[in-house]
Amino acid sequence: MTTQTTASTETAPLKAAPLPDAICARNSLHLSGAFGTGKTSAALARIRWLLGQERIRGDDILVLVPQRSLGRPYTEQLRGPEIPPGPPVRVTTYAGLARAAAELYWPLVAPQASFRNARKEPTFLNLETSQYHMQRFVAAAFERGEFDAIRLEPGRVVSQVLDNLNKASLHGFSIEEAYQRLELSVPAGEQMAARLNVLHTAARISREYRAHCLAESLVDFSLWIGLFNEQVLHNEWSRTHLFRSHRHLVMENAEEDTYASHNLVRQWLPHLESSLILSDDDGGYRVFLGAAPENAVSLADACAIRLRLGEQHVTPPSLVRMAGLVDRAIRGQRPDPPPSPTVGEGRGGGSPSPETGEGRGGGNLPLHYQIHRFYPQMIDWAVDEIEKLVTNEGIAPGGIAVLAPFVSDALRFSLQSRLEERGIPSTTHRPSRALNAEPAARALLTLAALAHPSWQIYPQPTDLTLTFSVAIAGLDPVRAHLLSQVAYGTRGNRAGELATFASQKGAVQGRITYALGERYERLRSWLYDYRAETEFTPLDQFFARLFGELLSQPGFGFHEDVDGARVANQLVVSARNFRWAVEETESNPVARVAIGKAYLELVNSGALGALFVPGWEEQEDVVFIAPAYTYLMRNRPVDVQFWLDVGATGWWERLYQPLTHPYVLSQQWPANAIWSDLDEFQRRQEMLRRLLIGLVRRTRRQIYLGLSDYGENGMEQRGPLLGLLNRILATGE
Repeated sequence: MTTQTTASTETAPLKAAPLPDAICARNSLHLSGAFGTGKTSAALARIRWLLGQERIRGDDILVLVPQRSLGRPYTEQLRGPEIPPGPPVRVTTYAGLARAAAELYWPLVAPQASFRNARKEPTFLNLETSQYHMQRFVAAAFERGEFDAIRLEPGRVVSQVLDNLNKASLHGFSIEEAYQRLELSVPAGEQMAARLNVLHTAARISREYRAHCLAESLVDFSLWIGLFNEQVLHNEWSRTHLFRSHRHLVMENAEEDTYASHNLVRQWLPHLESSLILSDDDGGYRVFLGAAPENAVSLADACAIRLRLGEQHVTPPSLVRMAGLVDRAIRGQRPDPPPSPTVGEGRGGGSPSPETGEGRGGGNLPLHYQIHRFYPQMIDWAVDEIEKLVTNEGIAPGGIAVLAPFVSDALRFSLQSRLEERGIPSTTHRPSRALNAEPAARALLTLAALAHPSWQIYPQPTDLTLTFSVAIAGLDPVRAHLLSQVAYGTRGNRAGELATFASQKGAVQGRITYALGERYERLRSWLYDYRAETEFTPLDQFFARLFGELLSQPGFGFHEDVDGARVANQLVVSARNFRWAVEETESNPVARVAIGKAYLELVNSGALGALFVPGWEEQEDVVFIAPAYTYLMRNRPVDVQFWLDVGATGWWERLYQPLTHPYVLSQQWPANAIWSDLDEFQRRQEMLRRLLIGLVRRTRRQIYLGLSDYGENGMEQRGPLLGLLNRILATGE
């Protein structure tokens, strides 16, 4: 093992500079600067000035954020005795504003939007209900073998086709224009014809789904964005009414917002009494969600005054210097494959050396790194270092973030279980994670299938093993596996049935123990008592009852489990929203009863749950474990960051999405241009640059680099990030 440290002693808090006079004024101001230079504080100061000295009503002020979680500083800090009484400031996203406008002006704009029955009340769909209505078209295409050329599950096909519709609306493309662009992104080769055929199928599904929505007055994200852009903003009456609804605007993180949002603000600016647009240097992490950072630059031209804040209040000078080194290293690199790494090479095989070497490198950068041969050693090292920081240096767990390109179940479990053994609390957040991948959600879904035998959804024994170990406190996976083998029926009349604990052999009862058997019997009795009820209970109410009446009680797995309760709450909210949306479109009582089954099948297919805002809320004083991009979109600094799996290529590569493309589906990309390997390389380099600079700027003290010769899958790791850091550490340039 090799250890190297470049320590920094800069721990003194940085003082804020006085705000420029242009902040507290009725003007059109574009305010830019790096993260941590005080832009959000300036926006809050302006709003307080408007509310206090200018006596502006709160509902005359609109704060537009790219993501609901980024509105927390405004909702939390614009309250209290120092804020004048009255209606609150409106904090919303462009999508939320567009939906509210589409709903409000529906009678005015629907007749012009090709809906079959414009007088019918619209049903607004969320992500899950949109997937529910599209999956029938995707399932039919899978049955015909039209997606055999790509290796994707139906749930991922559904999500990528919906993503194409959403991005097309945000950038003003028709369905045909969007798929013409996507066809030009398919690389030439033997698989080109097959990939083009798959895209043709996706385009047909998009048209079929859109026709279904127009026929049934179903308004998904793409349709309400289209209604807003093409109808509300082009109708003189609705546009005038909208622009008079707020007289003052604050746009937070403009570089993370969409092309459509920028166009709205550009049209709105002449009608406002004051406007403040905030933009982070080198931002734009939400490109895969439709962000248009290049277009955000044009908003500065529409403002009367431009200011740039340069003094840092978060990042110490040594890390500011490191951000500059990263910027120059990537911008100055030729468009060739990354150079071979040098750190850790030249050692013989076999066991790693126990010796460690301390020293300085990289121009006194605040970096600490250690090279390991195997992946588990890196995790143990990270946990040991976190314990030292918390115990010896007095850093609160909430001041530590552990980041990786992807956070697998194995990595999350390894980190959290080891930290729990040391008495250090932690939490994770993976918004793109499928809902059924959470163990707590998987257990609740399995119990729902067992409680509704008429649905004929029979869980696998492995699902029962997981469910028993999650639901019954103290039941380890080995005994949970034994219980699922002896108590669960998988064939004939016993399929889906649970045997009593008393019916098991004495030897089995002894191995499981009678105390745990009694808890299992209470769980089984609750399920069978529920089965005996004659009144139909919606699935979301079933989840709430099961959690409240049994699983949250002492002796069961959700008792005092905050993370499990969060997941259970997410499942209840998700199932309830799904039921409300589908009930509005189903007039057949039989179909309404089957809503729970439809939801269960949808989640089991791997469809993603809708963005759950409480999951973004920060828990106090816990180590935060997340993918790097998720941490950046959280937009909060920490004292210490750990970058794990530095040699992995995931820091640089995009996710495999054969049916969509975030860069081609953009107004910034020429309509008839072909996406080349050089374009892909340059975009990956640029996103790596933005990612690293963003992470560095959100660090107050130090960064720890976790390196292992072999990754989680046992393969040798030599990714581009490793080569880049080698250059910086070796030369300081």
